[in-house]
Amino acid sequence: MKFCTLLLYATIALVVLGPAWLPTTCWASGLIDRIRTAPLATLPTDRVGWDGTRLQFGATIDGVEGPKDGWNAVDLSQGSHILGLQGPAPDYRLAARLTVGPDNRLVIEVDGHTMVLGTRAGDLAGGDGTIPAYAPEPGDRVSMTLDRSLLSWPTPFEMNFMTGHAPTRRRHIYYRLIWTKANGQRLEMLWRYEQGHYSVDGWAAPSGPDTETGLVGATLTPGG
Repeated sequence: MKFCTLLLYATIALVVLGPAWLPTTCWASGLIDRIRTAPLATLPTDRVGWDGTRLQFGATIDGVEGPKDGWNAVDLSQGSHILGLQGPAPDYRLAARLTVGPDNRLVIEVDGHTMVLGTRAGDLAGGDGTIPAYAPEPGDRVSMTLDRSLLSWPTPFEMNFMTGHAPTRRRHIYYRLIWTKANGQRLEMLWRYEQGHYSVDGWAAPSGPDTETGLVGATLTPGG
């Protein structure tokens, strides 16, 4: 009888407190991310693709967008990583704008400041064919890293009625671009997405199902 009573109390606690506890776990994961994240890969920056809407780091392999061997591969730097310029919901504001001038140079604008990212350097294999590629100028220092949350959070109440498969837990992943010019100009961009883990397939491609995903930060510091 005592065991049945304890089981009943535990079930009630799970039903009542579970919905409140899960968002707290997600919030705690994001809070830890502000202090530290775990590195996953360093992406190639010798050429950057721009299709007029999205940036691309790395060339698409075998017509598959994303890492060559999937998101559970040891090396995530082989393949393409494609990123848009929209910020989080609900307004999806463009945090940065990119244009190509008549001199075939790719220029970014952030909060009224502009910086040349690179000059035309052939093409990259994209998801729907080749796209223009741009190479950093002499003296540029460019870094593009991919990190993940240290803490993932469970998703026991998540369901997908279309496929019947839903992730058992989620985590954030972050793309961080740092581009420094010889004159001291410095561009920093940060993308955040969610990544679901499935019991059979492992980690899936990142997506933006909530209001805090997309290009969450962009700053351009003028040089001397």
